[in-house]
Amino acid sequence: MKTKTNWIQQADQALQRAAKRARELAERTNTPLHIMRDGKVVKLMPGFGDLLLREDPPSADKR
Repeated sequence: MKTKTNWIQQADQALQRAAKRARELAERTNTPLHIMRDGKVVKLMPGFGDLLLREDPPSADKR
């Protein structure tokens, strides 16, 4: 029977593998990648020194 700690470790490893694949795919297809940094969603362009494209979401006031 799997322990709770073992299950959590496996889930963490799976998330890390998924993040790595997402970054590789974004770089290969020249697609921006959205990640969480310092509690904010930021838009990065992998492969360009992780060029920060946008840090704050667009304001609802700008229409």
